[in-house]
Amino acid sequence: MRIPCEDPVRRRLAETAARRAAAGQDSAPVLAGLRRLNLRLLLAPAPPPRRPQDLAGAAHAVCAAAQAAARRRPGWLYAMLPPNAVWPVRAHGALVQAALLAALRGVLAQGGQGVLRCAEQDGAVWLCFQGGAPRACTAALWRRLAQECGGAAVFGTGHVFTAAARLPLCGGVPAAAPEAREALCDRYSLLYQFLGEWAALP
Repeated sequence: MRIPCEDPVRRRLAETAARRAAAGQDSAPVLAGLRRLNLRLLLAPAPPPRRPQDLAGAAHAVCAAAQAAARRRPGWLYAMLPPNAVWPVRAHGALVQAALLAALRGVLAQGGQGVLRCAEQDGAVWLCFQGGAPRACTAALWRRLAQECGGAAVFGTGHVFTAAARLPLCGGVPAAAPEAREALCDRYSLLYQFLGEWAALP
């Protein structure tokens, strides 16, 4: 597991968040602390996952959860995802989620629309995103995801974040991607860590 639930720092942050919530205080500083902690864990070298991740399922879940939670007008995110595709890639599920959520965080912070395109070609999946402000941590997560899958990522140089990652498909039965409702029900999930300022907490 890339992000250990029983990490002592994570546990202390969660306890702090609970105390702040009981006192009627904002939990945003705690979510930001969890995000920084998990960014360090996700960007560090790690053993390969025991099972591949279903990239298509993970992308569907992340986009559905973000659209349900974000306080934005419909249409802020346009995702071109094949409905029944299964794309096993050699990456940890939390890293896939974090890379997508970091891109969505940039869109919500800057405004406008985010566009996610995914397509299978020649034994690999092309994951492309455009929208939001360029951020160093977003590019770092996309670069780490591509590296973990044995692929490559390239980035645009303009004022809008643009990225394209080629992620080779692999053999094996992929682990089931978490459903959107799982992230929506956990107020300390990666969804709220990245989108908390713009999302309605459960």
